[in-house]
Amino acid sequence: MNAFTSLAKKELRMGMPVFLVPIIIFIIAVAVAAYFGGRSGLAAEAISAVSLAAVTMQIFYLIYYMNFSLKAEKKKLHLWLHNPLPGSSLLLAKMSAGFISMLVTLLITGGTLIASAQASGTISQLQADFNLTNIGFFGGLHVVLFAIDFSIYFVFFYMVYLLFNRYFGGFISFCFTFVLFGTSTYLWGKFSETAVHRSLTSWGEIELNGFVFNRKFEADGVEFFTEFDTVHVFLGSYLLETIVVLLLFFAASWMLDRKVEV
Repeated sequence: MNAFTSLAKKELRMGMPVFLVPIIIFIIAVAVAAYFGGRSGLAAEAISAVSLAAVTMQIFYLIYYMNFSLKAEKKKLHLWLHNPLPGSSLLLAKMSAGFISMLVTLLITGGTLIASAQASGTISQLQADFNLTNIGFFGGLHVVLFAIDFSIYFVFFYMVYLLFNRYFGGFISFCFTFVLFGTSTYLWGKFSETAVHRSLTSWGEIELNGFVFNRKFEADGVEFFTEFDTVHVFLGSYLLETIVVLLLFFAASWMLDRKVEV
């Protein structure tokens, strides 16, 4: 545990530039939005739009973080491979450091979104029709889940790239990895259309209510009721995706331990 903790702290220190860059960019974007939005009397709305975009982009944060961390480590991979910890611990330390950085970034961007939304006059109109607390919690949770999911896919294919790089040049290895990614994505898409996939994912249905306060809206004089009040999720989908990403994570760790060399 002490070795893992020390490694995680090292990853946090090494990842500090990766953590600071998005924060600085976000602060600049908020300042620009506040300036131009303020000229039209819509500063809070402009900041809300920038903050919402920043929160949504968090689904790619761990990919961004792991890309930087793995590329920085690749230069001293021969030392990394002689670390007494297994590959799974090494990758988990990097992902843990990235996850902590993502949570802090999400706290800053999400806090700015909430504060600017409260200051905006138009948000109060949305609050009359939508349960923004439930929507925000549901959306925020899935931003985190998607970020973890995408990062593990990235780590797996990065290890595949390093494996190809043992035998081919960097460009050819990238091409092979890209083709493998495209082929596997296509095959998974075909599999998702089969009855087997539906049987694996279409169980454990849960209805989530309370997103809309059962309001009716008018569009060009025509009234209609929203159907967004109920969201259906399936435990089977979450379980299958969890199994897939765990298999990919341990496959990436195995490649790191057994196959990847400089």
